[in-house]
Amino acid sequence: MDTRYKMVASGVSGGAIVIIAFVLFNLWHSWSPQPAKAEHQQVSEETSVNPGSVIIKSVPTQPTDTAQQNDVTSEVQQLLQNPSTSFDASGFVQYVYAQVGVQLPRTIAEQAQVGTLIDNPNQLEKGDLVFFDLNGGKNSATFDGIYLGGNQFAAVTTHGLIAISLSDTYWIENFIYGRRIL
Repeated sequence: MDTRYKMVASGVSGGAIVIIAFVLFNLWHSWSPQPAKAEHQQVSEETSVNPGSVIIKSVPTQPTDTAQQNDVTSEVQQLLQNPSTSFDASGFVQYVYAQVGVQLPRTIAEQAQVGTLIDNPNQLEKGDLVFFDLNGGKNSATFDGIYLGGNQFAAVTTHGLIAISLSDTYWIENFIYGRRIL
């Protein structure tokens, strides 16, 4: 698996420190046993931090394949235009991901164990799986769908395949977590 790193810098009092740290960061990673790619991240200066203090650290991140995320949401949009009732919730999720070359398990319980956990619905990205407990608790996933962005997700319900607002009281109260596959 390709592991990427991002630099996090705060309290920066001059670009020279960031440039030196970035060069040292890249040199260190070129000698490490598993070379990593550095990502560019815009650094903002915070006025509440002592201008003389600098904190720089490298943090491993999961690579995000934006093209695959867009492929997933495009596939969902096509299916929404021509809805089929041949899917159940997890079958729909499995089918969409298979169309972009990603094999997922068949059941909601199994799908709920795949990928990176996303606890906060505000951190969801296009293509993330969203899980709900429709039995009144927050104990186990009983329903899932695919996040489309803009606080919308698509899922197969008793009304067929539809786009649903995650802001709707019913859905946000039953939201358990998301899972990032891509």
